[in-house]
Amino acid sequence: MDIQEISDALSERFPQWVGRIRRLDFQEASSVRSADNDGRTIYYNERFMRICTPEDRCFYMAQQLLHLQLSHHARRGGREPRVWRRASDAVVNDMLRGEGFALPRGAPLPPEGRAWCAEELYELFLRSQEPEDDAAPTPQQQEARPDPNDKRAGKAAAAQTREIDEPGLAAVVAGLAELLEPSMQTDFDWFPGTTIRDGVLRHEFRAYPVACAEILLDTSASVDAELLRAFVRGVKGLLRQDALIRVGCFDTRFYGFQEVRREEDIQRLELRGSGGTDFHAAVAAFTGDAENRIIFTDGFAEMPEQRCDAIWVVYGSAVIHPPGGRVIYSRPPEEKEKNEIDFLIT
Repeated sequence: MDIQEISDALSERFPQWVGRIRRLDFQEASSVRSADNDGRTIYYNERFMRICTPEDRCFYMAQQLLHLQLSHHARRGGREPRVWRRASDAVVNDMLRGEGFALPRGAPLPPEGRAWCAEELYELFLRSQEPEDDAAPTPQQQEARPDPNDKRAGKAAAAQTREIDEPGLAAVVAGLAELLEPSMQTDFDWFPGTTIRDGVLRHEFRAYPVACAEILLDTSASVDAELLRAFVRGVKGLLRQDALIRVGCFDTRFYGFQEVRREEDIQRLELRGSGGTDFHAAVAAFTGDAENRIIFTDGFAEMPEQRCDAIWVVYGSAVIHPPGGRVIYSRPPEEKEKNEIDFLIT
């Protein structure tokens, strides 16, 4: 996460606190779910932030900035920490909403009708005994998915844009960091020129960008769109800021590559697919000039005979044995056994 970029964004939104923002101390801490503070330092979970949008990253840092400004850590006293956090979060979330921030799904808010302080909300929440969820909020979600057990061949005519489900990919993205190769960023080749000499179109030898990575996304019935976007966002965060990656979707056919250079490209990705999976179509789609080749899938399909030097990311319970490459296994939160590790590289 680019702390300077976050600080600049906060300074632009809260110019009256520029001096305080410049003095903020940010520290990475895997023990927090999203972000927290101890009254002096803002702590953030790097893995979680990698799968957040830039707007959500700014929100979580702005939330902690307001907690510090309002001395919520010191005002907690002997109150129950979880209830106090929910009450103080609700206060600052309401303030941030007034500043034009879009709140992540699950972010608590105070009851409408009047202004509340954290102490009043604490007493209200404590009396109401409403169920608590200490997990970090996630981007707004909607679920619309076909039958995940239908592994029949999909029809190209049925290809469609798909909707949202819970990402939960921080650990597997962190595991990818150990396997990705650095990129030269550019290469050189001959291209048709714009001038003619002696009746012949001249060619030019010039640089062109080379993709740091080519990512193939399994858009069959059991893998949904917001999870796929979160994965692409996480991989992009592991590479240089100006890195070019190509992203392609496949089910029983390959739908072509789309270029991703910035967050807006990820949001605009056209994720098409239907009900089947054909890994032969996937491995044949790689162009061969990208340094990193990644296949994201649930793993439910026959392995191709063709050897492919790719990183296979299996999000689900399937076990695969592809000819060539490495495999990262990651199980969705709802499928994990107690104390099971987040991911496994083979």
